[in-house]
Amino acid sequence: MKLLRQIAMMFLTVVLSGTLSGQDEIRPLSPVLDMVTVDPATGFATLRWIPSTSPDVGSYVVYIDEGATAPAIDTIRSPFITEYTHTASAARYRSVTYVVAAIDSSLNVSPLSNPLSTVWLLAVNDACNGKITVTWTPYANQRHPATSQVLHITSGSGSFISDQNLQPSEESYSFTGYEPDTEYCFHVTANDGSGSLSSSNRACVTTGSEAAPSWISIDAIAVEGGGITASAGYDQASDMVNYRLLRYNPVISLWEQAASATGAAGRVLFTVPSADTATVRLYRVAAVNSCGLDATLSEPARNILLEAASTGIRIELQWNRPLPGGAELYSVWRNAGEGMQEVAQALTDTVWSEEYATVAMDMSASAVIYRVTASDPSLPPGTPFHRSSAASIEGTDNVYMPNAFTPGRGGENAFFRPEFAFIPGEYDFRVYSRNGLLLFSTTDHGEGWDGRYNGTPMPSGVYLWSLRIMAPSGRRVIRNGTVTILP
Repeated sequence: MKLLRQIAMMFLTVVLSGTLSGQDEIRPLSPVLDMVTVDPATGFATLRWIPSTSPDVGSYVVYIDEGATAPAIDTIRSPFITEYTHTASAARYRSVTYVVAAIDSSLNVSPLSNPLSTVWLLAVNDACNGKITVTWTPYANQRHPATSQVLHITSGSGSFISDQNLQPSEESYSFTGYEPDTEYCFHVTANDGSGSLSSSNRACVTTGSEAAPSWISIDAIAVEGGGITASAGYDQASDMVNYRLLRYNPVISLWEQAASATGAAGRVLFTVPSADTATVRLYRVAAVNSCGLDATLSEPARNILLEAASTGIRIELQWNRPLPGGAELYSVWRNAGEGMQEVAQALTDTVWSEEYATVAMDMSASAVIYRVTASDPSLPPGTPFHRSSAASIEGTDNVYMPNAFTPGRGGENAFFRPEFAFIPGEYDFRVYSRNGLLLFSTTDHGEGWDGRYNGTPMPSGVYLWSLRIMAPSGRRVIRNGTVTILP
């Protein structure tokens, strides 16, 4: 039995060797790739070809043409099937080029067919310019040239929005006037007048939801040292967090950036350390979108420039309004050496004055400093105030001495004492009789002589006085004179 099996195997080997040596080695003719299209809904690529005219073709192989290589993706084992759908196609992500080859019964493979590529469409939201830019690769099929193209625009749910008829050579389109936070989908078809030749993939984009603030308001511009700080409020429904402070340049008639800051919880604060506080300048705040463009602008506001002048009798202040509406209320603050104190409030005018003597009695420094603050009563409590630049009035070392008084009759004229335009440092005040008897002495600048000596009223007549003080300027003042007690 073993011998018979060996003889049989030898017979088959001889017979098959003779058959293979006479096998057909002629490659079949190539099929013609007639159409390639993409299903916009699924991204599947469908190919259709014209069969090879060789009589013994038994199957077809589909390849992806990658230039240097062409990997096979599937074999269609029937000469009668001339269409194939590539469900794993990358046509939704890029343009894919396909070719097809025929295989005959002797396993000869034909040359590759003509290549055809899918049309790949890309949609990009250009929020900076308020448009969606749609581009696609060209449709190229010499057997079926297109006479037109249609860009189909639908919602994310597939609802029809519009169809745009385009020339066959066009490869881009700008879609404008869209709604924010809305999904739009696009695909393009090439047509020849009788129907669709090829479709692209479908690309969808959701428009940006970066909502600009509906309002911005400058609450306060405060002069701080050699610069300013500006605070503003804005609509908290906004998605924007970047803001910038603009300053108007009258020389070139343009708004220039003075500072930038990040907002939070509807508030934003700017600091401009080197701002020109000696000039009234216009400022405004802008919300900046993700493209770096100004989206919403506030109404302008000004820094307050305070000016002060002294006539020797009165101190006069004047300043500008910080806001165009003019509904602010003003307070005047004075520092005569003991810190800022509010000396006037709820003012509606932009001028104010006070007597120099009133200030002089409180001065313990060489100058008195003024500032003005402004508040908008329509804003909620706790909103920062506008704050002016500082204005100063230099103090004088003037000492005023009455030449007569009437003790025992009440009123200011019942005492004899110096009057100052400042609060003195060292102080020594004395009164003498004409023969040199010391009648009164004090180191308290608020204390005066009541015309008595040891409790006894002195008679009318002329008396001598001496005064030694240290002025705020550091100068020592020494005065002597006479005073008369009137009858």
